[in-house]
Amino acid sequence: MGTSNSKPQTNTPTGCPVNHETNNKKTDTEAGGCPVKHEIQKTNDDGGCPVQHTNKTVYNVYSQPIDPSNNMPSSSAVTNQLPAASQTEELSTNRVQSTIPKGGTDSSTWTYPSPQMFYNALVRKGKLDAENVKESDVTSVVAVHNNMNEKTWAKVMEWEDLIAGEIGGMGKSKLLKFMGKPTELSPKARLKNAIFGHPLPFDRHDWTIVRQDGTEVRYIIDYYHNDEAASTEDNSGFPDMHDRKAIQSILVDVRPAIDSPVQLFQRACYMPYARQVGLTQFEPLDMMPSAELKSQRAEADRVWAHIQANANASGQKNTTQNSNESESAAADTTQEEEMPRISEKEAQALAQKLQEMMQSCQIAQKKLTQCNDEEECATASLDFTLCMSKILCPLQYGAVTKSLHSGDGEENEELYNARVEKALENATECVGGVNVRAAFARRQFPHLFGKQ
Repeated sequence: MGTSNSKPQTNTPTGCPVNHETNNKKTDTEAGGCPVKHEIQKTNDDGGCPVQHTNKTVYNVYSQPIDPSNNMPSSSAVTNQLPAASQTEELSTNRVQSTIPKGGTDSSTWTYPSPQMFYNALVRKGKLDAENVKESDVTSVVAVHNNMNEKTWAKVMEWEDLIAGEIGGMGKSKLLKFMGKPTELSPKARLKNAIFGHPLPFDRHDWTIVRQDGTEVRYIIDYYHNDEAASTEDNSGFPDMHDRKAIQSILVDVRPAIDSPVQLFQRACYMPYARQVGLTQFEPLDMMPSAELKSQRAEADRVWAHIQANANASGQKNTTQNSNESESAAADTTQEEEMPRISEKEAQALAQKLQEMMQSCQIAQKKLTQCNDEEECATASLDFTLCMSKILCPLQYGAVTKSLHSGDGEENEELYNARVEKALENATECVGGVNVRAAFARRQFPHLFGKQ
């Protein structure tokens, strides 16, 4: 789902956030051992489970089923709050509570992903580049995303207030799960484009709501962009989550999916009748585009083609990623035309970082070259990696040290291990990425690196 907005709320564990055992002892890295606790003992709460065990299904923000009997966050929720390996700017990990009731629960609402979680999702999807979203854009994108989710839910509830007989009640139908389908045109969007010349939507979501009686209904939401409205918006980069008048440049088309004859009747007959006699304030998006929208059709088609191309490229990348390691090794002999262009300013900064790293990490490097057994070498390798990341990847290094001293080690060892392992993985990957980029810079500006 989107990522959210009212006032940021930080999720905190119910127990003491300080790992008192850690405060009284040296950390594992200081003691020369592995920072990850390998012996995990799960304990049962003698006080009983605080959640009533029912047959309700609960989903997370990635539409994955989760166990409602477990109040602890999943390991993925913990690791998704860590800075990515390629990240250079620190992003907020604060999550905001939405106003959208969460299906499968008695009273809670959905919690939007933090800017950091949103960024990590973009990294996984390969959407971080000059043509899409940069690190500096993420906080603004999250604010817009949350605002649009709240608007979308309000539109859904206008349907539900009418159809489910919930006039005046906004708390009975709940959002059970949702799925983004940006590469799939809905039948209505396809019809509007082909017959009436309406621009294509830039995104599509399918939301499944659950009513009080347990009935599940799927809603289709198409999102359109209006360039003309965008040119008149002021301060639209950080809209308030509850401002229904913000972001007028994004048009939302919400309606129940025609999964049965009942939904067909509701869309074709009941809603038009209800609007005519004043039973609802719902205003559907026009089938016929305005002259301004019609003039944007060519640009919308280009955006749609770009979305398809990105999806195809991502699919091909995933299918070939692990196909042939020998070919990957051969790719190290990168030809000049495939070499990324690096500015002299960046090359100079890389050379200075490498010089600083070599001076600061001499002792750690020496220990690594002189280690005698597997355990000693593993410890030396970890120390050397942490030393390098402190210079080359300070953001990722900070995540490692913070993870090592987190309170989850005492409260939930499994989460503690997951966080530390992922933080170390990101730091190691970051160091490798910097070294690769430095190697390219050395080829292009050898005079800056001297005898390094």
